[in-house]
Amino acid sequence: MIEEPNAPVDADLERKPQWRLAGVISFGLLALLLLYAAFRIIWPFMTAILLGAILVTLTFGMFRRVRIRTRGSSNKAAIVMLLGITFIVVIPALILAMLLVQQANVVVEKLQSGDAQAMIRRIDVASYLEPIKRVAPQFDPKTLSPERLLLPALQQIPGWVARHGGGLIGGLAGMVLGFALVLLSMFFFYVEGEEIVRQLSLLSPLPKRYDQEFGERFKDVIDATFRGQVFTGIAQGLMTGIGMAIAQVPGAGFWGAVAALLSLIPMVGAAAVWVPASIYLVISASMGSRPWWQAIFMILWGVIPVSLIDNVVRPWAMRGKAQLPAIPLLFAVLGGMQAFGFVGLVIGPLVFSLLMSIIDIYKRSFSPKRTENVVQAV
Repeated sequence: MIEEPNAPVDADLERKPQWRLAGVISFGLLALLLLYAAFRIIWPFMTAILLGAILVTLTFGMFRRVRIRTRGSSNKAAIVMLLGITFIVVIPALILAMLLVQQANVVVEKLQSGDAQAMIRRIDVASYLEPIKRVAPQFDPKTLSPERLLLPALQQIPGWVARHGGGLIGGLAGMVLGFALVLLSMFFFYVEGEEIVRQLSLLSPLPKRYDQEFGERFKDVIDATFRGQVFTGIAQGLMTGIGMAIAQVPGAGFWGAVAALLSLIPMVGAAAVWVPASIYLVISASMGSRPWWQAIFMILWGVIPVSLIDNVVRPWAMRGKAQLPAIPLLFAVLGGMQAFGFVGLVIGPLVFSLLMSIIDIYKRSFSPKRTENVVQAV
């Protein structure tokens, strides 16, 4: 006779505390393992995902209005938003890139011409550096002559382009792929963003008011970061244009606008404009076609006002919504960029801001003095 399974005994074992504890531990370990694996999988695309989330957070109000116009279709509204953002970002970027490439080609052709190289050879920098030998006798001014520094570099430009052409094309293809991933992330967050927020609120063990506080702080930091980046770009572009106008650089207004756009790109900034302008003024002054004060002024103007205005305008523009003092906010931005690259502009202030929220929640809910006051009130 076949014995039936002893179901009541198994049920009794499952109800024992040690079995429930083992189940919780096993579930927790499995969840942590899967979360770690998922993190490793999406880490290469984290920048695109974060940029998509940031752009969606900034434009979600407009998305809702577009969704109303499309009769409540999230998919259609998301496509309309992505097309608009693509045209707004890609068309100015292409125009700027073509202008810069055109200007760079003209400059390189002029510098590689025989007349320009002859002029470079006639530039006498060594005579101006002779007084340094009195302080440092081992210093040779001829080592800094344009003939030794510029001519070898100019002669290697065609070979450098030939050697790195494949890398440049690959980098461009990588940028296109990265932008496509950002658009895919944005489409997902536009369509599923509200449901994601609702599910996170259901999973959160915190009271609802704290979930709302974290959500508002996240949006405020992103808004403040975007505002700080825009105001910083405008300020650096304006200062660059003013400095070039004073130094009488041709097309100062145009190059100021280019500096404002390049200032929106971390690790590039307005230096990509005022440094070449300073070199141009130094060469012109060395050949006697311009006074030296213009070159000296442009260098000092770029190093001091243009470069340092970033540290003044950005904390001022972000201070309101980021709810961080100016100096900690500056460290949060610089440290975030150092640790996470471009997205560190948002991650740094966001981490500091959320940390302040955690401290505030602790003081309101778990502080010993707060608990003592509640007990006395009861």
